[in-house]
Amino acid sequence: MTKSIFELALIAIFTGILFAVEQVLAFIPNVQLTVFLLILYTRIFGGKKTFFIALLHTLMDNIYNGTLMMHMVIPMAIAWSLIPLMLSTIFKRFNSSVSLALFAFLFGFLYGMIFIPFSVFTYGYPLWAYYLSDLPFELMMGISGALSVAILYQPVYLILNKELSQYHLLEEKRYIND
Repeated sequence: MTKSIFELALIAIFTGILFAVEQVLAFIPNVQLTVFLLILYTRIFGGKKTFFIALLHTLMDNIYNGTLMMHMVIPMAIAWSLIPLMLSTIFKRFNSSVSLALFAFLFGFLYGMIFIPFSVFTYGYPLWAYYLSDLPFELMMGISGALSVAILYQPVYLILNKELSQYHLLEEKRYIND
């Protein structure tokens, strides 16, 4: 019982951190630490808990920004949920800062592409015009994600892993392969 309450408290705290950090950086388009934090959380807590954090974050973000519209919530929930899903399955062996930075860079483009069908359908934008106009923002998000993972992942992972392992909350022991 105590472990479950502590885990719920940690999920709430780390969701709050994710939300606060994104809002602090919101004035810079597509520059954020959200990709880094979701990658870190997936490696620390595992895919299931991080999936829940991603969904909570999406809901909080859309309520706070007043964009609680299906053409925004659905693609955002899909995109952020893909990080724990992919890192728990097909990219399970990506544990080094370099491989995770590459993942973060490519995810910046995937995130933008997930919004394309929803925006084209909702607003009637021409597909290729929307895609081409969104490419610079996808590139900015990819670079932002890759740099934050390359610089912050290893030190933050080691600190969090050390602190949380004493509570036996980590899904499994993982090591950085740098």
